[in-house]
Amino acid sequence: MTDIKTTLKELPDSQVEITVEIPADAFEKERPIAMKKIGEDVSLPGFRKGHVPDAMIAQKFGDALILEEMANLAMDRAYSEILTRHKVHAIAMPEVKVTKIAAGNPFEFVLTFQVMPEIKLPDYKKIAKEVMATKEETEATDDEAAKAETELIKQFATKDAEGKEVIPEVTDEFVTKFGPFENVAAFRTKIKESITHEKTTRAREKKRMQTMEKIADGITVKLPQVLIDGELHRMLGQFRHDVEQMGMKFEDYLTTTKKSEEELRKEWAPDAEKRAKVQIALNEISLLEKVEVLKEDLDREVKFFTEQYKDVDEGRVRMHLEMMLSNEKVFQFLEGQK
Repeated sequence: MTDIKTTLKELPDSQVEITVEIPADAFEKERPIAMKKIGEDVSLPGFRKGHVPDAMIAQKFGDALILEEMANLAMDRAYSEILTRHKVHAIAMPEVKVTKIAAGNPFEFVLTFQVMPEIKLPDYKKIAKEVMATKEETEATDDEAAKAETELIKQFATKDAEGKEVIPEVTDEFVTKFGPFENVAAFRTKIKESITHEKTTRAREKKRMQTMEKIADGITVKLPQVLIDGELHRMLGQFRHDVEQMGMKFEDYLTTTKKSEEELRKEWAPDAEKRAKVQIALNEISLLEKVEVLKEDLDREVKFFTEQYKDVDEGRVRMHLEMMLSNEKVFQFLEGQK
């Protein structure tokens, strides 16, 4: 739909308004498609569903419903071209206002987008280099390994005649209960390796978040409220899931703690703003450093996720996973600043 006319106007608070006009002939081309779509759900005496003549549909529902469906089709068709033409970096679905609509006339509507404000990052490479240069002990100590071993062995503890706990003797035969270990030495080596791996992972995550928090703190920008609200929505959704996983209804939790969802939102707002700034920084670095998520990697992750969770919206899953894969690549880039 390259013949559409568009006019962009910048508004305060990181908003843009785009007025769109679709010529009358292009708009009228949507009519048969709209009629077919409406007719798919219509059944009248003497006609099977989906086979009602257009004239009878128009007589029954009037032109207003048909024009509304035509408008929806035209806006959907024009949407991607509008974003491409004006390079709109929208951070939420736009507000839509139809300003002119009539049979045989141009169709006009206005889209108001909340867009990303201009971001200026601090020297993120320098910040990353400083954080990554810090040292943290990740090797498992003998005490940590001994404690972990004791916890594992306690799973097979028994009680003696007096009710006292009896810990099994650690032998080559006993350690095979935990896996195909040749002997006690191999079992203890694996314990140390597992602890070291866990400590290394925690240290890496800690450095990543320290880096991003310092970068985010250096951003001087007023965030659009929609970004903060989006983070709050995700935080509440995750918290609700965690509460319900513990076997408690979220509403019962609120009653027990004498708090409302709105009070939680107010309490969490500063943290949500910090999270939003971190994500903005990640997005901006990915653009500056031309970070690219390979289609085959994304397709593989989407396929795996949608096979595990059958009822999810694939479009939303794809967007979320693309963001996560991009974030991981940015973290790896920052970790390389040593």
